[in-house]
Amino acid sequence: MLNRLAFKVPFSTDALQANLERLEREWENYQTSRDRDGIYRYLSPLFELVEWWARDRKDMEYARRALRLQRRPPVPKIAEPLAAIIFCTADWEKVDFRTRSKWSRALRYAAEYKDLDEPLRDFIKRKGGLNKCAARYARRLGRGGR
Repeated sequence: MLNRLAFKVPFSTDALQANLERLEREWENYQTSRDRDGIYRYLSPLFELVEWWARDRKDMEYARRALRLQRRPPVPKIAEPLAAIIFCTADWEKVDFRTRSKWSRALRYAAEYKDLDEPLRDFIKRKGGLNKCAARYARRLGRGGR
């Protein structure tokens, strides 16, 4: 039986940059869209990318690398990979700390409870939306009174 690790290919800086640029394009597409559910065109590929990294236990490493690639100072220290990638790919003037944190909590909730074959949009909507999913995750962490 072949060793699964023998086929691991390092995730190059060019590959990381290409993925970040793809997510930036998705952000721009969302911003120009009038679609009520347009946010999921941005959050879904972001979620899939970070989940892919997490399966290899590289999500923290790649998120830190992504933050180092940012050209705008000062880059905050962001410990959570989903929040870091949101910071790197969304317009930082439109997505403040609170929004980034809410989206990250909602996506972490989805990572924990969503079936692999269910689209992110469908899961989040079924669970009450981004705000409700973020609140559910916060309650799991022992925060939030609702």
